[in-house]
Amino acid sequence: MSSNSLDIVIGAGSAIGCALIERWSDECARPLLAVARSTDSLAVIEQFGVQTHQCDYTEAALAALAIQLQEQSADISRLVICNGVLQGEGYRPERALTQLKTSAMEQVFEINTFMPMRVLAALTPVLKRCAAPRIAVLSARVGSIGDNGLGGWYSYRGSKAALNMMLRCAALEMRRVNSAAKIMAYHPGTVDTPLSQPFQANVAPEKLFSPERAAEALDTVLTSLTADGELSYLDWQGNTIPW
Repeated sequence: MSSNSLDIVIGAGSAIGCALIERWSDECARPLLAVARSTDSLAVIEQFGVQTHQCDYTEAALAALAIQLQEQSADISRLVICNGVLQGEGYRPERALTQLKTSAMEQVFEINTFMPMRVLAALTPVLKRCAAPRIAVLSARVGSIGDNGLGGWYSYRGSKAALNMMLRCAALEMRRVNSAAKIMAYHPGTVDTPLSQPFQANVAPEKLFSPERAAEALDTVLTSLTADGELSYLDWQGNTIPW
């Protein structure tokens, strides 16, 4: 571990992000940077004694973060991007074509697809110089085209499938600029968070994970990754999900 080693959690205000920060801060293995949009979220996270950074995830804000990391000669060891949305004010997962609305689709794709890719794009100059970065981006099993036997949830499924494709491109590019890097599209299972709350009724209790359990599983799978120049699409058990 280099003296400039650093772990970063993007979307640190999410339930999984916060649980992961608490877990990693307890390890005291290396410095940890928590990045979130909300100052209220960062105020809660500061109790864990980690570095915090407020960011609205625009290209300009992410570029500033990247410059800061470059000036610090940061050697990113683990990068986890937790941002995601399933529903919001005035929209829910669509069950039929007639429910599709452009405004809702734009919002879901913005948070689930475009935002994570802006983060990776901004941090690439840093990541290409890191010793062996492990990168996990929260995807979802329902983003699998091959595993889709039910249909529905158009925007959410589509945004995660698009994310997977872009991450595949990123993995191939990273193989050329830093062969020691590894990227994973990760399905955390159904986690007891505000995102899943309206849909938990049909989830068996043993399949509804606490944020702490979800963080432990993510940590375990992330640690098991080896650099192979490919994008891994894995679930919380470390099993491969079909594209």
